[in-house]
Amino acid sequence: MERALRLYEQQRFDEAEAFAAEALAADPRRADSEILLGLISTRRSQFSEAEKHFLRAVTLQPENYRAHAYLGATYLQQKRMKEAAAAFRRVLELNPDNAVANYNLGLVDLAQRSPEQALGRFENVLRGDPSDVAALSGVLECQLWLKRSAAARASAQNLAKLLPDSDPRLFRAASLLAQYGESEAAIPMMERVRRVHPESFDVNYNFSLALLETGKADQAAAVLQPFTGPQGPAEAFDLLGQIEEKRVRPEAAESAFHEAAQRDFSNEDYLFDYGNALLQHGKVGPATDLFRAAVSTRAGSWKLRLGLGSACYLSGDYPGSVEALLEAVRIKPDSASAYFLLGEAYDSAGNRKPAIEAALDRYLKSAPSDPWAYYHHGVILRSERPNDTSEAADAFRKAIRLNPNFAEAYLQLGILELDQMKTAEAITDLEKAERLNPNLATAHYRLGLAYKKTGDKRAEAELDQFRKLKDHEDYRLRVLESLAAAGR
Repeated sequence: MERALRLYEQQRFDEAEAFAAEALAADPRRADSEILLGLISTRRSQFSEAEKHFLRAVTLQPENYRAHAYLGATYLQQKRMKEAAAAFRRVLELNPDNAVANYNLGLVDLAQRSPEQALGRFENVLRGDPSDVAALSGVLECQLWLKRSAAARASAQNLAKLLPDSDPRLFRAASLLAQYGESEAAIPMMERVRRVHPESFDVNYNFSLALLETGKADQAAAVLQPFTGPQGPAEAFDLLGQIEEKRVRPEAAESAFHEAAQRDFSNEDYLFDYGNALLQHGKVGPATDLFRAAVSTRAGSWKLRLGLGSACYLSGDYPGSVEALLEAVRIKPDSASAYFLLGEAYDSAGNRKPAIEAALDRYLKSAPSDPWAYYHHGVILRSERPNDTSEAADAFRKAIRLNPNFAEAYLQLGILELDQMKTAEAITDLEKAERLNPNLATAHYRLGLAYKKTGDKRAEAELDQFRKLKDHEDYRLRVLESLAAAGR
């Protein structure tokens, strides 16, 4: 065993394995031989074999906390979280202050989407060693997940003090901050990493993206510029398109998105971004042609069908729009953007109205946190069952519970209440709709009618406001906003 251990430390694993096996043959009840053989298997990424050795070790020495820790680490490598958690809990029973077990239990909690529990585990490690970078990184991820922004920024500052510019964990922490919307805090850390790796595409790409997300589009373009030459990757041109959109340079944005799609035609996201840019810039015909051609070669892409459905809707081809969107939700049954567009297209859907209603019903059975889906469901119910408005009213109230600032839902609720002669309640909801969205022309019109019924002198002012707004209310903007959101 002494010889095997020396060879293991020298990373001469084949020779170490041979001597450890001899030791085990000489004394089959030596747990340390099993542990060493398990460690050798782990170094070779032979986790099933390592598991067998560690299991025999804990059978031979049930009180050996290190053997349980090695077994837990093996389970963790195999993503067997339940067994890993049990092994690390056993370590803590035998060695209550064991930092490795607490840290790994934190990893298990994160994998099982329990950031609150994970945070407690990582903080426990930090109480023993405030400079433990791995635990502090775990704390940062939990705080970001739990939306504790101030605490996350403080943790990031501590990490920045502990880590040198060349440590890859500094870049990971910065990327994590940006991923959770804390790009401002990420930028100083990314600048440090970039000084060490000025030619790294990953570093410059993430730095440029963080600058874009903090409104520094010109700086973002400058950082990305070296990677948008003849040999530049498609990903760089796609980001450049986003930057040019922020710089309000539509032609340059279209050119960049087109270049990304040309350089990697197999990537549906780049095609979608290019088609979306064309639609956002009012080029409905070219966008429709692009999406139609893309769908013909990528039948399984829900995203490209969403783009085609939007383009058809904006061009007035409502049957084509509905067919594309129904196919999109068949491929991806939880696509909120597709259901939104189906709801918008319902009035013009002709004999496909029942198919839209059925698709929306199936979606709502999953109880999504999607206020627009409940809103459209209410509009459809009101249209199809005008004599029974209770279900429609319930749908609008669900939409409002999910989004208390949902002006359109308050408007529809107010219209229902007006029809039921509940004028006081209608006025309350219509006034809310108007406050939340002063440009909602229909809210001014309906509120003017309600005021007239009660003799309120404000009636004429509301009707005047309706006349000013009615020609400018454009539902196509909702379609474009939904499509833009699907691309993010």
